[in-house]
Amino acid sequence: MSPEYSEVLVRYGEIGIKSKQTRKRMEDLLIKHIKSAMREAGVKFSKVRKEYGRIFIVTDVTQEASDIASNIFGVVSVSPVVVIESDLDTILETGVEMARGSFTKNKSFAVGSRRVGTHDYSSQDVREKLGAAILMGLPELELSVDLTSPDQSLYVEVRNQSAYLFVETIDGVGGMPTGSQGKVVCTLSSGLDSPIAAFKVMKRGCIPVFVNFDNTPYANDDCKAIVTEQAQLLANYIHNFEVKLYIVPHGEDLSEAETHGPPKMTCLFCKRNMLRMAREIAIMEDADAIVTGEIIGEQASQTTMNLRAINTAVCDFPILRPCAGDDKSDIEALAHKIGTYKFAEEGLSCCTLAPKYPVTRGKPSDVQKAEEDMNLDVLKNQVGQASIITLRTG
Repeated sequence: MSPEYSEVLVRYGEIGIKSKQTRKRMEDLLIKHIKSAMREAGVKFSKVRKEYGRIFIVTDVTQEASDIASNIFGVVSVSPVVVIESDLDTILETGVEMARGSFTKNKSFAVGSRRVGTHDYSSQDVREKLGAAILMGLPELELSVDLTSPDQSLYVEVRNQSAYLFVETIDGVGGMPTGSQGKVVCTLSSGLDSPIAAFKVMKRGCIPVFVNFDNTPYANDDCKAIVTEQAQLLANYIHNFEVKLYIVPHGEDLSEAETHGPPKMTCLFCKRNMLRMAREIAIMEDADAIVTGEIIGEQASQTTMNLRAINTAVCDFPILRPCAGDDKSDIEALAHKIGTYKFAEEGLSCCTLAPKYPVTRGKPSDVQKAEEDMNLDVLKNQVGQASIITLRTG
């Protein structure tokens, strides 16, 4: 009879190198999010406990629990594990039975081992003796040992009185637990880059406040629906914190830019005004920064000189651009991985004001002078007219 999986081993990364007090706070946050995610998914568990450097989910449905835990920020990887006593004979006996149920005939294998605590054997003893026991106990599988690039592996982690055996490691999203940093305002278009920028800061523990600027009448009516779906997908990664989406009218100030500004600077006026409105929301939400999806040089408005001209619109909040140094292929790969790519394919004609020959070397002084004829009071009015969608409750 094959050994039964009864727990999920959860690994985290840089949390482990923080100070003792910070590590405890982040571990507790991570445990809180794991419990919330499990309850929300209806997956039963009896306990989530921690030992030094590890978190364990005690559950009968280890595969489902592993899938859920792997999508929580702060989790580097997870493994469903068989839990046994840590004496070497029990490890060898159980390891052979796990190999019998998991290994494939005529394939290479390796045994990995990690040991924490004091025992009368070493990690090397576990690797050598369990490898030999598998070869001797399962001759019918005709296995071979390959320590470099095995087809299949069995791992043993020994911790004090218990040993944890597993054959599968599932990658997690990584990063830091949600809430280990503060709120940030994440601007969302219906395109490819801004959801990835939001995801990257969320991964570092930030709590997002999503903001979309509705370009009506200069946009396709479907853009708001696409943005709402993008925001909801991203919000599903957040646990125990409220997540909002502001949809802010953006047409009136665009009309001001169209009427009073040089057409070649339209995109700069647009982005400066978006930052100004994002700043108002950041103040309302007590957020610490504004996040945008620009990539250096990808669009005419995203040259370094133009970014400088855009930035001068807001000077009291940091403007974070997590995608600034990425290639488009990097963005596309991550968008496919997290599921936002499909929305970017639908996001058509969300701005019809983009000039044919935009400025690429905008100067702050030139942009500011052109804005003198515009009525920027409309910006606060537009923020006041925003619709607010609660995507997650706290």
